[in-house]
Amino acid sequence: MIGETYFQLRSRLDARLRVLGTVLRELNADPESQAIVANLSASLHEPFVFVIVGEVNVGKSTFLNALFGQDFSQTGVMPTTDKILFFKYGSEYCTAPITSTLEEVQVPVPFLRDFHIVDTPGTNSIENEHQEITERFVPISDLVIFVFSAMNPWGASAWQFLDKVHRHWMRNVLFVLQQSDLRTPEEMNVILDYMKQLVRQRYGRDFPIYPVSAKKAYLARSSGIDRETLMRESGFQPLESHITEIVERNASRIQKLLGSIQLSRQLLASVHERISAHASQARRAAEVVREMSTERELQVDRTLKKILPALDATRRDYQESCMHIAMLAEEALSTRQAFGKRDSDDEDSSSSSDPQSSSGNRAQTLDHRLFQHLQHRTGDRWRQVGIILEEDCLQYDRFLHTQGRGSLFPPDEKPPTEADPEIRRIFSVHIDSTIRRFVLSLKLDETIAPGLLAARRRARWVPWLTVPTILGTALAGYFEGLAGAGIAIAVGLLVLGIAFFITQLALHHARHTLISKLEHSARDLHEMLAAQMRVDVEALFGRFLEILDPAREVAFEHEQQMLTQIQRLDQLIDEFESMDREIRAFAN
Repeated sequence: MIGETYFQLRSRLDARLRVLGTVLRELNADPESQAIVANLSASLHEPFVFVIVGEVNVGKSTFLNALFGQDFSQTGVMPTTDKILFFKYGSEYCTAPITSTLEEVQVPVPFLRDFHIVDTPGTNSIENEHQEITERFVPISDLVIFVFSAMNPWGASAWQFLDKVHRHWMRNVLFVLQQSDLRTPEEMNVILDYMKQLVRQRYGRDFPIYPVSAKKAYLARSSGIDRETLMRESGFQPLESHITEIVERNASRIQKLLGSIQLSRQLLASVHERISAHASQARRAAEVVREMSTERELQVDRTLKKILPALDATRRDYQESCMHIAMLAEEALSTRQAFGKRDSDDEDSSSSSDPQSSSGNRAQTLDHRLFQHLQHRTGDRWRQVGIILEEDCLQYDRFLHTQGRGSLFPPDEKPPTEADPEIRRIFSVHIDSTIRRFVLSLKLDETIAPGLLAARRRARWVPWLTVPTILGTALAGYFEGLAGAGIAIAVGLLVLGIAFFITQLALHHARHTLISKLEHSARDLHEMLAAQMRVDVEALFGRFLEILDPAREVAFEHEQQMLTQIQRLDQLIDEFESMDREIRAFAN
């Protein structure tokens, strides 16, 4: 294909320009920049203009068929008229008169996208129109091809037309000696030498002259028989190489490619600068949101540290309350209660099956008194902690409004001036409920009730043991005298002492169990309150996550979009720079 390397470079550059245009539209670039890129892409496709000049029946149609691999004679592209035909690409065949001697012909032939052909029906038949061709088409042409017949290369009209071509435009002229297969090699050498000498004499310069057989070249491209031999004999390969050199080394076309790249790089640099600024803003916005999220976590820790002393103080208060309750429990577990009057004879069964017995009521009263005593000692402290929570929440809310003005909040929205009173109330309710649940979970009634019941069971033995002791003493005195009575009294008192000791042992065990439970429960209360405090503080500052989490996601997404666009622009910049180096290397 003629100029294949150039068209590949142009196609790749056009693809990058189209990508650039898409990027500019996606980034909402100004309409002027988008229009510039669209115009650059369109200007790259400006076709090469070839003017074909020659007398009638010198084989111009066959030459064009062989040069571009299209059979114009079969498609009706080369009608035999006395008008100048300007061939362009069109989706369907049509003609449009431009002047009385010039027609524009649109043909659905692919190569006409890149090459416009100006064909003359014959210099010897339109001599009066020579001036129109030279003034209109030769100056804009990239190549003027004079086709001579090897059988008669001396036609005067072709040479006269060449005389009218301005010297400045002759740099793009070449000669083609068609039908060279009708002459012997010796004859062709003579003709070539004579034509070169004639050109030097008339124009003072040399023109490229290529003897070809367009018929063999076309057969080589259209048939499947001995193509290489036919192409070699046609002499077309040197001619095609020369035309390719003209196409690919066209200074204005190469400069247009380089100019398009340079302008594209300038547009890219401008867009890159703008997007980089947006990326910096997006990065800063994401950093601000991250800073606010980090500050929220730090504020949670600071608040917890502030109220930690209240937790330790509550543990001490609880221990003192436990001592107070232990003293109250002494009365419930006293000897008098063990030997006191019962309400019914079946007290054992009712007490063991129902903790709401009289002793159970006293034990439950201990639970109630423990809660009341602890609440009385710690109520003011936890209300003060609630005030601290209000102040810290208000402080962070103000910080959030200050840092997020214009992003998280409207610019005219003022920071809050008062704390939410519900914070203190809800916190107090939670702490009070936690302490209440904890105290009730101790179940002090179930702790001392079994010991008291066991002591009462032991105490029942004493009355029953008194009667045998008295009878034993009387009998011993009767039979043994005073000595026997003394021994009987001693034995009876020993038995009564043992019964009393067992009763006291049961009461002591109950007291010990209660005190041990109260002592160990201080740590559990500390952990339970600490967990509740963390839950409340996290929930208090967790309300800000409803603002921060969506903002963080939006900021992160925007930042990633900007970074992706910058990477895309960087890639395009690298691609344009690479193409610039490649085209410059190709041009040199």
